[in-house]
Amino acid sequence: MKKYYAVVVVNVKKWEEYKKYADLAGPELKKHVEKCGGKILSRGGEIINLEGSKINRIVIVEWPSSKHAKEFYFSSEYQKAMTFLNNDVSERFFNLAEAID
Repeated sequence: MKKYYAVVVVNVKKWEEYKKYADLAGPELKKHVEKCGGKILSRGGEIINLEGSKINRIVIVEWPSSKHAKEFYFSSEYQKAMTFLNNDVSERFFNLAEAID
């Protein structure tokens, strides 16, 4: 079974509103990621833009399989946190990339 990486690219437009999501996504969803078999590799750290549009937030999570990642994404816990987000608050891209080995 190949590992997958969730690469979540976010351009936050309204930080006050986004904070409601981040407050919930922080401690509770970190526990839920681990419960679903994931490991957060990067979240909220410095981003150095070398090419393309400047993005202000990137999250990278390692998953044992795409099944684990999808179970997390479609879980009630994550979907609850997502209720705080819309296109006025942030533009998001949540992608799963298959690992090489």
